[in-house]
Amino acid sequence: MADTKRDFYEVLGVGKTAAADQIKSAYRKLARKFHPDVNKNDKSAESKFKEVQEAYDILSDTKKRQAYDQFGHAGVSSAAAAEAAAAAAASGSPRDGSGFRYSRRTPGGATVDFGDVDIDDLFASIGSRRRKSRRGATASPFAAEATDAPEAAGADIVHHVTLSFEHAARGTTLDLRFDAANRAFSETISVKIPAGVDEGSKVRVRGKGQPSMMGSSRGDLVIITHVAAHPYFTRSGQDVILELPLSPSEAATGTTVRVPTLDGPVELRVPPGINSGKKLRIRERGIPRRDGTKGDQLCRILVVLPESLTEAEKAALAEMDKTHHFDARSAVPWKFSSAT
Repeated sequence: MADTKRDFYEVLGVGKTAAADQIKSAYRKLARKFHPDVNKNDKSAESKFKEVQEAYDILSDTKKRQAYDQFGHAGVSSAAAAEAAAAAAASGSPRDGSGFRYSRRTPGGATVDFGDVDIDDLFASIGSRRRKSRRGATASPFAAEATDAPEAAGADIVHHVTLSFEHAARGTTLDLRFDAANRAFSETISVKIPAGVDEGSKVRVRGKGQPSMMGSSRGDLVIITHVAAHPYFTRSGQDVILELPLSPSEAATGTTVRVPTLDGPVELRVPPGINSGKKLRIRERGIPRRDGTKGDQLCRILVVLPESLTEAEKAALAEMDKTHHFDARSAVPWKFSSAT
């Protein structure tokens, strides 16, 4: 039976005296052109690719090429060529000192073989593809081989920190040391804590978590904040609360009191006749908001009697109540009638 296969040199479009690098260059050009995963519109692309692949498998091997030049297709059987190609792919050994055999199986059953690929050429191709992809350009023909699902990022690291009330309110910078016990390597990370964080707030630092399996993509570092109690400030939303004790005479006659705030002390005027529970507001001395504004400081009045009063002083206070017909509980909803 006559051999219906095309001449391998004709398939690759090179002469019979072509050097190895010319054969390699011709193969790469045709492999990109007829790659089944790239040329999806040409139904004959896969068969053409197989033909190009077989031609290159023979002509890129010195001994097989000699046998082909001498005896034609009969000199090298398809079975022998397939066996040799499978052995080369399984071994993963380079054809020479500068590259390796790169191949994969396509969904259609063809073996995609890019021949002896230089390492520098491969990384340059992938880098070029990624740059073009970011610019929205068409990916290179190698994109189908290198753009499988992106590598999953590494795991996030969750770290708890306790801040002072002032640092939580005004922000701070922390230098956090992580050793090999809780990540893949030791490092010190400088983390900026924004102003206004509260109990349980989360600060995410991108790309400072655990590395991925291949080490190319790291997870995030998630800082969870806790706020230590302050000796005299408390927080209500974005407002700061301060208890302000007054003596009965200060509450009765009014006064000016120097009070602390997060931004330093201020003079606060207390009007006469103020009672416990009333709040005096100091504008924009509270916790910063995201829009750049700040809450207020609320000074809650607490009228405090001396711990020990003489009988005469107690009598004077009782006489004052009678003179003013003063009933401290007159406005409360639970006031009882005298009959009960």
